[in-house]
Amino acid sequence: MNQSHESHISCPLLNRMVLDHLINSIANGDYAIANQLGITSSMIGPLTDLRPAEISRLAELRGCVRITIDVPALSRLLDRLMQERSKEQVVQEMVRRNAPQPMLYSLFQLTSREATAMRYTLGLPGSPGRTRQPTEEEEHQAWKAIQNRNVSVARMRPEDWLALQDETGIPLRVLWSMVNEWNEPEGVAV
Repeated sequence: MNQSHESHISCPLLNRMVLDHLINSIANGDYAIANQLGITSSMIGPLTDLRPAEISRLAELRGCVRITIDVPALSRLLDRLMQERSKEQVVQEMVRRNAPQPMLYSLFQLTSREATAMRYTLGLPGSPGRTRQPTEEEEHQAWKAIQNRNVSVARMRPEDWLALQDETGIPLRVLWSMVNEWNEPEGVAV
């Protein structure tokens, strides 16, 4: 059973804006909106001949313009927007924590130029420079923390990396470098 969740409102100010847009579009030779709204060719002449006071009067009348909100579609779009916002917040957090460029690209397809622009926007200094080598203690600590997560390194999400850094205190740059060394295949002797 499919119920309609559409809501209709009629507001003189919104009506005026819609009518102005319609009339201006037609006057500029753009008939697409008129076609979409079902305006017939016999109505185009009278619409473009309306004086401002007549447009205002038409906007005051109920029924000729209705603004419709498709609530299920709006809900889906809001959900998608919230997901995008959440992803953007995670990206920004990783940039704030000096995630290395290869990590940002691997997780988000964020290019070097985009990462630099984001650092600038966030008021962060430029590239943090060369990554230091991990200590033996950090390697053991990271290995143990990753094993406790029951997730393969290849499947770690950005949130997993942030949690790993929080748990170990090891900078993301060092973690990424270390983990990638663990994943490199051993050289084959020829």
